[in-house]
Amino acid sequence: MPDDKARAKLETAVAACAVTRDGYANALVEVQAKITDAEQKLAAERATVERKAASEKLASDLDAVERALPDYLAAGKRFADALEKLHFHHESGAMVRFICNTATQVEVATGFALVELRGMVVAVREGVAPIPAAQPVTTSVPIAEPSPPTQMIFMMKSANFRDHDGRIRFAKQFEDATMPVTTAQRALRMGVAVLVTDPKRARLRGTRGGDFNPRAPDVIDLDVVEEPKNLPHFDPVPRSANFTPLPAAEPRTILIDVPRS
Repeated sequence: MPDDKARAKLETAVAACAVTRDGYANALVEVQAKITDAEQKLAAERATVERKAASEKLASDLDAVERALPDYLAAGKRFADALEKLHFHHESGAMVRFICNTATQVEVATGFALVELRGMVVAVREGVAPIPAAQPVTTSVPIAEPSPPTQMIFMMKSANFRDHDGRIRFAKQFEDATMPVTTAQRALRMGVAVLVTDPKRARLRGTRGGDFNPRAPDVIDLDVVEEPKNLPHFDPVPRSANFTPLPAAEPRTILIDVPRS
């Protein structure tokens, strides 16, 4: 029947596709195996190169230690011989003994360390010992500089001033202004400003509006204007505390009995 023939044809085609699929799968497995083998060989070669470089560096460092040790011992002996001439001085004699003892201990310890490390050179190259860890790099953490001191005051007059960076700033009349402490204290002493705790601030703040001209002739330059001589020093702490002076006490006389000799 036609249906049987069609079915048989389809089954044959499916079987052929399955064979092709299996062939591709086997080929992919072989390719993946080759990739894995190549990666392992590459990793082994890279490790060999790294071990060889590490062992050569260690050997070079040990050579430098062996070359530097005689210079160190000779320098210590020269220094001890120079101090020996000051044998009458207790501290100098103590330094001589310390230098000689230290030199002996360093020489013996270096001999043991070099023998052990020379064996480590071969062990690192052959992969028996791990590659020495790299020396940690110390990084300095920048320290933030403290901000220059400033003070907020309430301006009774418009003024120009320079901030800590030297830039010209404009302080508006009847507005708060933050400026360097020395400049703020000058403005307070001259009556150009008052403390933010002053009652005038609550009454006048913002009443000027936006009519400001930093170049107007009545604008005061706090960095140029000279203060009047004999101006009393302005200390905001006592003024803000509203201290009331106590009435002076009447002078009194106290009699003391003193025995006569």
